[in-house]
Amino acid sequence: MVGYLAAAACSLGLGLAVAVARFAFEGGTNGVSVALLRAWLLVCLAGVFCLATGRGLALPWRQWRHCLWLGLLMAVMFYANIAAVQFIPIGLAALLFFTYPPMVALGTAAVERRWPLPERLLAVGIAFLGLALMLGVSVDAVHPLGIALSLSAALATASNVIGSARLLTGGDRWVMFWHMAIVAACVLAVIALATDALVLPAMPLGWGGMIGVAVLQASSIPLFYVALAHIGAERSSMFNNLQPVISIVAAYLLFGELLTPAQFGGAALVLGGIAFMQWLDLRRR
Repeated sequence: MVGYLAAAACSLGLGLAVAVARFAFEGGTNGVSVALLRAWLLVCLAGVFCLATGRGLALPWRQWRHCLWLGLLMAVMFYANIAAVQFIPIGLAALLFFTYPPMVALGTAAVERRWPLPERLLAVGIAFLGLALMLGVSVDAVHPLGIALSLSAALATASNVIGSARLLTGGDRWVMFWHMAIVAACVLAVIALATDALVLPAMPLGWGGMIGVAVLQASSIPLFYVALAHIGAERSSMFNNLQPVISIVAAYLLFGELLTPAQFGGAALVLGGIAFMQWLDLRRR
């Protein structure tokens, strides 16, 4: 139950952050700047939690090598997902990014040397179809670089999820996560400075949105790794499909963006796919 609650809370926070990000962008900042603030806030929150709970922050070299690899994947995930929207529509970028749950299902099966269960793939496919309906994706005249960035973010996320589920069990999960977050934050800082992409908000609304996004995402991302520890990579990734549903509902509540019948149908398919996977788990037990 803890894992499912953590996965749902993570999707809630990340979904709300997407809607709140509109305030940040209207206030003059950009995605790279928001991602950088989120990354360093994540480092601070995880570090304070480790110290407050009496954990030492040192790691053996073998475990730190795992954190280095996972942190690099996290940096790719953060940067590429944001950078893609400079070249392709947001809806298409989101849909391509959410190909990572099927990647997790296939990758987990490959790592465990088994065939992926057809019914699980069906549940993931139903949810993915729902995402396509909700986002109203158009693929006309899209830039190949944007597609490559979104797919690289999805692949990095899937690899991070599978790797974290297997490698973070070898030590204190929270200390290892802190080191992983530091690697990601340092890489993002180098990217932001090298590309001269750091842009601060020009008005209070932008600052509020930027800080709001950073707080929501920095407090939600660790919950995903809590879910990984309790319910595994496939179920955690599947639950993350709730994120676009929450974003669309939040956009309606905050900005009055009307939901179309297709979006309602898509949301129903996403929820149906998640419910189907839970039913499969209950039947197996």
